[in-house]
Amino acid sequence: MRKVAKLSGALIGFGIVQAVIYLLFIRAVDLYEREPLYYVVPVFLWGFAVATTVSLVFNTLFQLTLSSVTSVRTANFVTAVTEAPVVEECSKGFALLLVFFIAYLARRRSGLIEFAGVMDGIVYGSAVGFGFAIAEDLLYGMQYGAETFIVRRIFGGFAHASFTSLTGIGIGLIPWVHNRALKVILPLLGLTGAIVLHATFNLTATLFGPVGYLVLFCVILMYVVIIIAWLAIERRAIRQELSDEVSTGTITPQEYAILPSYFRRTGYYLSLIFTGRLGVWRRARRLHATAVDLALAKRLARRSGSQGSMDRVRMLRQKIVAMREGATIQAAS
Repeated sequence: MRKVAKLSGALIGFGIVQAVIYLLFIRAVDLYEREPLYYVVPVFLWGFAVATTVSLVFNTLFQLTLSSVTSVRTANFVTAVTEAPVVEECSKGFALLLVFFIAYLARRRSGLIEFAGVMDGIVYGSAVGFGFAIAEDLLYGMQYGAETFIVRRIFGGFAHASFTSLTGIGIGLIPWVHNRALKVILPLLGLTGAIVLHATFNLTATLFGPVGYLVLFCVILMYVVIIIAWLAIERRAIRQELSDEVSTGTITPQEYAILPSYFRRTGYYLSLIFTGRLGVWRRARRLHATAVDLALAKRLARRSGSQGSMDRVRMLRQKIVAMREGATIQAAS
């Protein structure tokens, strides 16, 4: 029986802090419509606790069953390359599907779809992946020692996030397509891609060691390109969809000039903070966030054409007007 290795409290703390930093970083990369923490954090915890437990049980049962009819080495290899990617990606992907339906039901109250688009899929997929990765690395560290834990943390911290992001992208595209068949096909394609990518990484890492991390690096570069492209799409949508809101008075020309640009908005917020106008800064952030939601909701409504999507656009437009009126009353009092 393998002796359980000991990980220091400092090392465990380092791994957890690193995972949280990764989580906050990927959420911050979503420049125009950041996902609420009350959705992101539970997804992270699901990956850390639920998905890890489910995967550990099924992986262990499969490995023990297979090792009874073949060698332990063969059982480990087959488990890592064939069974583990399927179980782990399904257990992580279920969290994404769950939060998608919860967010979709909540839209009736807020008028927002919090899980829609490529960037949202990457954020939620990464969140559950980061949670799963730190739990798995802790298990490996207790089994094989601190060195294994450190190597996995440094070089493989984004591995599970990159795998499950494909599932997230597939689910995130559901509101963007009108065809009902595509609403089912795209998530399944995303899950299949996640399983294939996971299996490819495990196969490469098992056969060629560090070469697996080179494959992972190339995958991360691919995601960088996807993120940049999608942010450009969102920026163009904000500019196009809010142009007619200026003429109706929903958005002011000054707001329209800064809303499509993350850096202009950030500069404006910093100027308010440095001049001590914190109340104006808080109101501006809320109003601008709602304006961006309005732009993306209009783009979704244009693609789907459903009555519900049009109702969400009207709800958000009314919300902006109410926020502006509330700010005026507060300033006068």
